[in-house]
Amino acid sequence: MAASAHFLPSLDWLIKLGIGLIVAAAGVLLIRPRRRDGWRFAIGIFTIEAGALVAIRGIVAAGGSSWWQYLMPFALVLVPGIFIAVVLTRLRWWRRVGFTPLWEWQAPHLVVPLVLILVLPIVGFSARGMMATTALVLTLQVGFVLIDIFMEEVTYRGVILEALAGLGGGSRVAISATLFGLSHLDNFFLPGADELGVAYQIFEAALVGVLFGAVRLRMNAIWPVMIVHAIYDLILVLAFGHAFPVAPTVPGFLVATVVNLGLAAVGLFLLSARQATGRARLEAA
Repeated sequence: MAASAHFLPSLDWLIKLGIGLIVAAAGVLLIRPRRRDGWRFAIGIFTIEAGALVAIRGIVAAGGSSWWQYLMPFALVLVPGIFIAVVLTRLRWWRRVGFTPLWEWQAPHLVVPLVLILVLPIVGFSARGMMATTALVLTLQVGFVLIDIFMEEVTYRGVILEALAGLGGGSRVAISATLFGLSHLDNFFLPGADELGVAYQIFEAALVGVLFGAVRLRMNAIWPVMIVHAIYDLILVLAFGHAFPVAPTVPGFLVATVVNLGLAAVGLFLLSARQATGRARLEAA
C-alpha cells in the first residue's frame, strides 16, 4: 500500500516527460481548428498547460544537482508563461483579459474582499516567522513565484475566462476556478509529494479562484488579482521556504475551508449583483 500511495512521484523522469507531452499534444488537437468562444478552446488551453507542467516536472526530476533543482523549475512556469503570452498576442486579447489602464478600472472597493484572502497566510506567517535562507535562494524563489503568478492569472483569469464569454458570469467563473484548482495536479508528480497536501491545494485553489475570477470581471482589471496572488505565494515562501502543498491539520483545513467558502460566496454575490445591475440598465434604456 505504501508504494502505491507514492506511485506518481516515484515514476521515472522519462515516463513523467512522456505523459506530459502526450497530454499537451491532446490540448493542441483540441484548439485546432481554433475555437475562441467556448469549451473546446478553454479546455484545450488548460490541457496544454497541464501537460507542459507535468513534462517539465519530469525534466526537473532528471537532474540530481542542487543547482539544477533550483534553476530548472523556472522552466516549469516560463515555458507555459511564454505560450500563454503568445496566445494573448495572437488573439489581441491583452486589454480584453484585464490588462487595462488605471482609469478603466471599475468598482475599486472590491479590493477589500480580495485582500481578505491574505488574512490566513499572514496569521500563519506571524505564528511561524521567516524561514532562514540565503539571499540567492530567496531571489530565485521570488523570481519563480512572480513568473508563476503571471502564467496562472493570465491563463485562468485571462484567456480561459475570456474564451467562455458566451456563458453567464457565474458559469464562466465556476469553470475557470475549477480548472485553476485542477491545474495543480502536476504537483502529484513532485518527488516526495504529499498527496493529501496536493488534494487540499486543488480544493482550496478552486475556492479562491471563484473570488479571483469575480473580482477580475467586476473590476475590469487583472492587475489587483495578480498582486494579491503574488503576495499570498510570497508569504508562503517566506514562511516555509517554498509554496509547495503540505498536508493541513484538521483545524487548519476547517478554518481555511470556512474562510475560502465564505470568500467564494462573496464572489458569487458580486457576480449576481453585476448581472442585476446590467438588467436594470437594459430596462432603463
